Amino acid sequence: MSSSSSSPSWSFGTKAIHVGSDPSSETGAVIPSISLSTTYKQDAVGIHKGFEYSRSDNPNRRQFEAQLAALESGKHALAFASGSAATAIALTALGSAHIVSISDVYGGTHRYMTKVANELQNLQVTWLDLDIASEQTIIDSIRENTKVRARLSPVHREFPHTTLTLTC
Repeated sequence: MSSSSSSPSWSFGTKAIHVGSDPSSETGAVIPSISLSTTYKQDAVGIHKGFEYSRSDNPNRRQFEAQLAALESGKHALAFASGSAATAIALTALGSAHIVSISDVYGGTHRYMTKVANELQNLQVTWLDLDIASEQTIIDSIRENTKVRARLSPVHREFPHTTLTLTC
């Protein structure tokens, strides 16, 4: 069986070790090589062997995404170089929508929501200070077009808020 996918009977540990680690057809190596290349040869613009530039895709990211999808029992996973990139993709996927966000969100996320997503996709945001917002205030902030109701950052240095579930 190819290790690009996993068997339902594989344990978590087996998936962690084997998924995304197909033996190299070139060398037979069973441990994936680390690709340090940032650019890849193209025969013409857009004509390549699967990779153009490491920021858009690379062999290591593909292996990691396959492994992550298997560990989460999903079909696909996406990995990003930064939280800002992941946030941009998630917010773009919402289209024209309304979200409720904590008021002390990361500054770059705040700027993205108010300057980029608001202008390009008409994203509307209601900002809440969860230290003082009542349950009724939170409920009242939800609109018909609200697609995300809570967004907390687990890396907030003080993280004073109670844990909330992200609901889309």
